[in-house]
Amino acid sequence: MQPSRPVETDIVLLGAGHAHVEVLRRFAMRPEPGVRLTLIGREPETPYSGMLPGLIRGDYTHQEAHIDLAPLAAMANARLILAEAVAFDPNERTVTLPGRPDIAFDLLSIDVGGVPIVPGGSEAGIGVKPIGLFLDRLQHLEAALPAGVRVAVVGGGPGGVELALALAERFAGRLRLVLVSATAEPLSISPAAARRAVRQALVDASVELVSGVSAIELRDGRLLLSDGSYVEVATALWATGVQGPAFLAASGVACDPIGCIRVTHDLRSVSHPHIFAAGDCASVEGDPRPKAGVWAVRAGAPLAENLRRAAKGWALKPWKPQRNGLAILGLGRGRAVAWRNGIAVQGRRLWWLKDRIDRRWMRMYTEMRMEPDPDAPMRCGGCGAKVSAEVLAGALATLPRGESPDLLTTLDDAAVLKPPLGKLLVQSVDHFRAFLDDPFVFGQIAAAHALSDLYAMGAEPWTALAIASVPYASSQKMRAELSAMLQGATEILRADGCALIGGHSAEASETALGFSVTGLVDSGRILRKGGLQPGDQLILTKPLGTGIVLAGHMRGNARARWLMAAIDSMRTTNAAAARIAMAHRPRAGTDVTGFGLAGHLVEMLEASGAAAVLRLAAIPALPGARALAAHGIESTLAPDNRRVLGDAPDTALLVDPQTSGGLLLGLPAQRAAGCLQALVEGGLNAAIIGEVEAAQEGAGRIRLE
Repeated sequence: MQPSRPVETDIVLLGAGHAHVEVLRRFAMRPEPGVRLTLIGREPETPYSGMLPGLIRGDYTHQEAHIDLAPLAAMANARLILAEAVAFDPNERTVTLPGRPDIAFDLLSIDVGGVPIVPGGSEAGIGVKPIGLFLDRLQHLEAALPAGVRVAVVGGGPGGVELALALAERFAGRLRLVLVSATAEPLSISPAAARRAVRQALVDASVELVSGVSAIELRDGRLLLSDGSYVEVATALWATGVQGPAFLAASGVACDPIGCIRVTHDLRSVSHPHIFAAGDCASVEGDPRPKAGVWAVRAGAPLAENLRRAAKGWALKPWKPQRNGLAILGLGRGRAVAWRNGIAVQGRRLWWLKDRIDRRWMRMYTEMRMEPDPDAPMRCGGCGAKVSAEVLAGALATLPRGESPDLLTTLDDAAVLKPPLGKLLVQSVDHFRAFLDDPFVFGQIAAAHALSDLYAMGAEPWTALAIASVPYASSQKMRAELSAMLQGATEILRADGCALIGGHSAEASETALGFSVTGLVDSGRILRKGGLQPGDQLILTKPLGTGIVLAGHMRGNARARWLMAAIDSMRTTNAAAARIAMAHRPRAGTDVTGFGLAGHLVEMLEASGAAAVLRLAAIPALPGARALAAHGIESTLAPDNRRVLGDAPDTALLVDPQTSGGLLLGLPAQRAAGCLQALVEGGLNAAIIGEVEAAQEGAGRIRLE
């Protein structure tokens, strides 16, 4: 979350490659005061290339071979933004992401990997990199290809050989593999003993070998070769090399002939000293390295040190990697071959050694401890803590402008509105500190949460006033933070027909955002908490668990896909649920927020003089919520919420405080099934979770089944 010391330097890590995960680990072990890290990754999990062949064979599970970015970023106190960059401007110092504000940086480090060189384009086969995309396409390929067809692996280097052997084991008896090597034999620059071991492994795995010719192109089921011949194949997997993504050279940063960023031995761009690069997308001047994950791994530590030094204005240290590292190549069937300095050996012990090294490397990213930040310097309170007019004006200038016929003015000290005739006003306010480090997404969630009270009353959103606070930093950084929050919020508000007409902003020790919202409703259509009758069915329109997942994320225990599912739920408003529900005339309703499902249901029952039964198995939960709850992870508000249920077991979900939770509705049994069907057909994860009973032992009692 927000550091206590003002942010002085923004370091953006573009890409979640092996070097950058090591940067995160080292900043988690030793935070740098005044430095804020932001990791921009395409996917929530990043695969470890060293385990790819084992993952393909089935030696490792998906989780064992992937680094989950959410816990890692949380431990490093880094903002995590899951998006794919389409451009960056080294002069303006911004990274462009589709559909959201640019991300500003003081220092930029790039570790985005390379894009495969596939002759004939993406339709002419599958590139092995990026690994995440390759794994997705491999699954589709396996399901689509008929048994007995031939698949080519193009590339006679270590990557191609290991891939061919792994696929041969995975596809044994279903597909045939052919390895195409441009050199006279695979692993041409390795020791003779290593080449012999690989040849024998290919024979044992029934992999055909075509060597001494280059693959030119895949066309109409034929892999054309440089000698004029061809091999009939269903598809080709290209492990021949990578080039830099096109947006790197398009930025104007100096790149080599294949589009990789040219860097000096301190991993800094030769043309832009505030930009660093490592991994496949980088080219070290005077010291060319093969595009392999091992060099990205080894670049992580010096990259972290030099980013730290650059942030302080210190001299950088050159990276001096060893010339000849130990190479270990998996042969399959529990065997491996290793070589170094011209000496090669093979056997089962070497596979055990490789497996141990890879697992130990992965464990480094789960065994970290955070250190507290230093105390923040004193800042004024009261109106002296207001964000400056320049910062506020700059942030507001980035927002889209909308017109409302009911808005008379916003240029005075307050907005002046003219309510539509025959409508009642419904007003509510919500405000909370940031629980995510992505200000754009936090703004989306804060807006969706604020609108929830209006939908719970059957009202349509009309206007909103923002209450925002950001930590003290430079004017530029405060403006960017505030602008990103308000842009995210405006996107949600506008989509639901709500106009942002003003607000208040101030400095604070932590980022926070809230809204005072006003809605409109016909007097005869107000939805209240009271009115439930025995026999009414209870419908919940969203799964539970946001509090548990967020608590797990703050502790570094939540997987990224769990966090992403919670975020998607939180930034989805209750507009569709309310519209569908109101068409089925519910008797009563509320939204499930801070007091949890149990607390808000008790409010409805007490207002109705009724009791209820809840069926625990029917209650929908967000991915990971039950798993985290089983390990005792809960929100700090959960113990207070639990008091309404007494000593009942299995109540973690029922007392979990929800951010932007769903609606809890009570409908007569004859209308409930139709309402639920409409909600599900509308794409909502809704469920009937219980029913209302007569209050024989006092109103507000909940019985669990």
